[in-house]
Amino acid sequence: MLIQEKLEEIVSNINKDLKGSYLNRIECLSEFDYIFRFSRSKAKSIFISLNSKNPFVSLIDERYTFSSTSSFYQKIKNKLANSCLLSAKVLNDDNILCLEFSKINDTYDKIHYFLIFEIFKSNTNLILLNEDKIEEAFRFRGIDTNHPILKNAKYLPPEKLNFAKEVKEKDIENEKYYIQNLESLYVAAKYKEVALNIKRKIKSLNKKIEKIKDDQNEATKKLNYKDYADYFLTIMSEIKRGDSYFDYFGEKIKINENYSPSQNLNQLYKIYKKAKQTLLSTKDYIDKTEYEIDYLTSVYSSLPYYNENDYLELIPELIEKKLLKEKHNKTPKNLKNAAKPYYLLHNGVKIGFGKNSLQNDNLTWKYASRNDYFLHTKNEHGNHVIIFSSELDDELLEFACELCAFLTGHNDGEIIVAQCSKIKKGSEPGLVKLSSYESYLIKSLKYDFASLIKEAKRF
Repeated sequence: MLIQEKLEEIVSNINKDLKGSYLNRIECLSEFDYIFRFSRSKAKSIFISLNSKNPFVSLIDERYTFSSTSSFYQKIKNKLANSCLLSAKVLNDDNILCLEFSKINDTYDKIHYFLIFEIFKSNTNLILLNEDKIEEAFRFRGIDTNHPILKNAKYLPPEKLNFAKEVKEKDIENEKYYIQNLESLYVAAKYKEVALNIKRKIKSLNKKIEKIKDDQNEATKKLNYKDYADYFLTIMSEIKRGDSYFDYFGEKIKINENYSPSQNLNQLYKIYKKAKQTLLSTKDYIDKTEYEIDYLTSVYSSLPYYNENDYLELIPELIEKKLLKEKHNKTPKNLKNAAKPYYLLHNGVKIGFGKNSLQNDNLTWKYASRNDYFLHTKNEHGNHVIIFSSELDDELLEFACELCAFLTGHNDGEIIVAQCSKIKKGSEPGLVKLSSYESYLIKSLKYDFASLIKEAKRF
């Protein structure tokens, strides 16, 4: 099928389902995505995506609980609200959709509007005409000098190319995927700064660890200064002010020529004590920093599966851990739900999982019983997974292990499985200690967890 043939098919369906009905609602889902809902059909709506990588138009029946806004959206909403759709057509036998509307204004004059959707990759545009004059445009930029998009100028379609592209199966799948994942795209765009800050923080903490480990290496080398100082003490009577070094079994050890022997002895011991203190203090700091890196890496890998409430529940946790600044804070819509973990049903058995430390903690210590099973990716800070059953079969265990790997951002990995009676609380929320466990190796994922997690319910 050619692109124009596909558009002709969509136009035919628009005329069949929506022609003669009133445009009672326009929704802006993002800067690039708009839905036009009509009075005649509550099921079918016109979806227009101005995403320059893959612009398209489609008739959809999806409903969304989120919305955005833009100045362009407000303008076309004010002009087209409550107008009647007279017809849809393909313009210039090209990949251009034309929707014709009629509206009675406040002075009872009839106005003809035309909404022109130029569906060209990298040059996509949505243009509102009053009769034949350009009134508004998503981009006031034409394809070339022969196709100007100027306010109050007469609209002329661009020159048609001599060839037409084929619609590939991959293009159809990409459009379906885009529509199904609009909420994820919306949330990712809205909280992009939070994700970027988490990524920056991980990078910053890794750099700090590198610097501290360099300091540790230097400090380790200076532990020898105790031996130097002890030996210096035995030969101090031979050292005089002005000496710049002393011989330590063939190794020349530098000292301060302006110091007295006793001052140099104190300096040698001081270097040793400082090195020892550095090693003692940096060990705890490295452990704490590595915990923070593991935690943030786990959170970052889970972000693609976050909805808006998940972000709102995560942000206070990050602020409390001093991993995010106060400016990002926003009170969740329902604080009672903030600590509630999620669950999926597999063959009638609940498989619970958390999306943040608080949810992980509550899942394991509040909702799970001693006979249920705890799962976690080995040697990584990640999501807790609980199988709410005292009996396991191979299929149930495989599903839960794969879910555990997926939530940590992996397609494979080693998964720890232990009965909840064998685990104890750790020092931090979300941390556990295990007295005994079994390990299972996941080599690939058989289930579509990206889709399943969207259907997950909360406890």
